[in-house]
Amino acid sequence: MDDRNPYAPSKASLKQSGSPDGRVNSGVTAWRYRQMLVIVPDSELPDRCVKCNEPAHAPTKARKVYWHHPGVYLLILINIIIYAIVGAIVRKRAIVAPGMCLVHKKRRRMWITSAWCTFGLGFALLCLDGGQGLWLGIGILLILVAILLGIITSRIVYAHRIEPTRVWLKGCGGEFLDSLPELPHA
Repeated sequence: MDDRNPYAPSKASLKQSGSPDGRVNSGVTAWRYRQMLVIVPDSELPDRCVKCNEPAHAPTKARKVYWHHPGVYLLILINIIIYAIVGAIVRKRAIVAPGMCLVHKKRRRMWITSAWCTFGLGFALLCLDGGQGLWLGIGILLILVAILLGIITSRIVYAHRIEPTRVWLKGCGGEFLDSLPELPHA
């Protein structure tokens, strides 16, 4: 009788690290190109903070980044709903797990908390407005500032471009990028 499980995954590793042009290399899956990080899709980043290059504080959470061609933004001029539908259909996705040190994790958490507090203050001013336009205007302004603050300060890295063999990310610190090899054939 055969003891093999036909449904078990193979013991051979199917995940090989590759270079940006698709050739297998010596295990390097992350490069720098100018002020961008270039990685092979679904590869692991070095276990260092992407902002300051210090050792990363566990746990490192995997995040999805999305990208679509910038020309799709022209659809906003026609209709924002059409843009949202087309953008969701044509976007490309990659999963990255950028490491962060304890200092940068705390700083990010502080900015997110500040954004939520600003949003709450703006909402409270909207609710407390007793027919006076001043508090209404200040409340709306605070809500808009909170949304922008939350979007800009909460992201760690963001996609500049996603291709089948490369993911181009922005938002990494210079120290982290300097520790990586230059992208070959750039």
